[in-house]
Amino acid sequence: MFGCEERRSKNKRVQRARDRIKKDGEMTNRIAELDSICGVMQKAEFEGSTQAGSMKTLKLRELTQQRETELGKAALTMVRRAALQALLEHERQQYVIELNRLGKTIYKQRV
Repeated sequence: MFGCEERRSKNKRVQRARDRIKKDGEMTNRIAELDSICGVMQKAEFEGSTQAGSMKTLKLRELTQQRETELGKAALTMVRRAALQALLEHERQQYVIELNRLGKTIYKQRV
């Protein structure tokens, strides 16, 4: 009888140990699943925050490009204006030289 009783208690201990191992395995699987879900959520949150930051950066870059375009247009206008003035002055000098050859002069108004 004692042998039978020992076997039953040993079988119960073995069964409890197996159940405990099984529960530990299930808990490990649950923890791994929760960790993966947490990782996905953190990644989504990070991408959302960088996307918001990216939108700000994109807006800033767009404003910078607009300002650079405006400055470029202003600089181009100034360069073209200076080139036109130089061309007009050169043509005037040519005209004065031709008139001098003919013995004529340009009227200069005194101030």
